[in-house]
Amino acid sequence: MLVIALSPPRGHRGPDPLPALQQALAPLELRRTPERTVGSAAIALADRAETAVDAVRIAAETGAWEVGLGVGPVEQPIPAETRAAGGPGVAAATLALRASRTTGQVPLSVRASDPRHEATAADAEAVLRLVGWMIATRNRGQWRAVHALREHPGATQRELAALLGITQQTVSRAVKTSGWREESAAVPLVVRLLSMIELTSRP
Repeated sequence: MLVIALSPPRGHRGPDPLPALQQALAPLELRRTPERTVGSAAIALADRAETAVDAVRIAAETGAWEVGLGVGPVEQPIPAETRAAGGPGVAAATLALRASRTTGQVPLSVRASDPRHEATAADAEAVLRLVGWMIATRNRGQWRAVHALREHPGATQRELAALLGITQQTVSRAVKTSGWREESAAVPLVVRLLSMIELTSRP
């Protein structure tokens, strides 16, 4: 299983970010949606690597979370309260969350419960952090283009330009500089890496 541990950065001030994250992640088919643990920190569970990666990307887009992704078994049955869950996967996510606080601009880390997968987890972390960096550095115009691409994946740039009320050249420049194509190419790789760890970590 994939365990996602989340915490606002230390020193965070302002509104509680958890309700907005819960709403943003609601469309995903998570095994357990984010549940509060301590303060504004939360934990979520995913059965599939694709879902976990989507959740991490959404959390990165908010810019308000440190993220630890743990891969490994979770004690069964899972308690009614997700925060009471235990097992190697939860322990790995906790370690990953602590490590995320030392990773610089992109506070994200990946840990596998099985030490045999340490190198693969490090590879997955490297790719995810690159994705996180692309997400963190987008400006407002680039985000408008990316959101339009997500909502209308088959649209041409001319159609997106009409939809956004901007020129086709502006759409082309925003897409090119947003890193969206690079992100889209990197995601399947990290999904494969995490799936390899998860599949071979099952009891």
